Amino acid sequence: TFLTNHVFDGARCDITKVLTPNFQVTHSFAMGAAASPSSYNFGTAFIGQQSFLSGNLDTDGNVQARANYAWSNTNVSKVQAQFSNTPGHSMLQMEQDYNGRDFNVNLKGVNPSVVDGTGIFIGSYLQSVSEHLALGAEAVYQRPTPGQQETTMSYVAKYTGRDYIATAQWQGFGAFSAAYYLRYSEKVDFGTEIQLLTAGGRREAVATVGGKFEFRRSTFRGQVDTTGKVSAVLEEKIVPGFSFLVSGEMDHGKGQSRFGVGMMWEV
Repeated sequence: TFLTNHVFDGARCDITKVLTPNFQVTHSFAMGAAASPSSYNFGTAFIGQQSFLSGNLDTDGNVQARANYAWSNTNVSKVQAQFSNTPGHSMLQMEQDYNGRDFNVNLKGVNPSVVDGTGIFIGSYLQSVSEHLALGAEAVYQRPTPGQQETTMSYVAKYTGRDYIATAQWQGFGAFSAAYYLRYSEKVDFGTEIQLLTAGGRREAVATVGGKFEFRRSTFRGQVDTTGKVSAVLEEKIVPGFSFLVSGEMDHGKGQSRFGVGMMWEV
């Protein structure tokens, strides 16, 4: 519902070619963005019965790869990697996800090193305590160097109704967030979120409200938050497989704005 992964500026074009029912390639072009130079990205994806593989290569030489393998309906292994020419931007993440009858266990390692034991290690557990309520906890252990380490805990509650979901999360360093999602109808979604930060004597809060509206040939997303930022993205489906996009964002607090146009084509 929110525009985190949808808003953009400048001009962009995504062309997807479906070669087989399991394999496709994507060509992505972007230019005119204020925060990034013009670029071209080539991506591939393979979707099998038990596996998922994807890779991306851009004009700066950055490579991103992802692989998922389902050992069963409840047990999935995941690997993500990024190789970059920029120092400190390369990353390796390994993840194991297990879904039980009424619980979920997830273990994750980011840039783990078996030589000196450095990296970021995350373990989470989510338990369903009733038909609608689930409670969970997550532990994050960070060891960037052999002589430096830190552990933080976070706790989450999730309540699922017939057409809505409410969540609340408390993180050990003094951050609290709560979210509410409403499925108003088959074509209308609403979401709201508040984030509070009280660490280090700071008192900061940001509230966000967003909506998604599905029409016969278009999709509109709008969002506003308490910092004065207003965002909107319109996707117009011209013909089957071809869409035209318009994106805009105005930040009244900073006195900045950005605008973008794009198209997505599937052949």
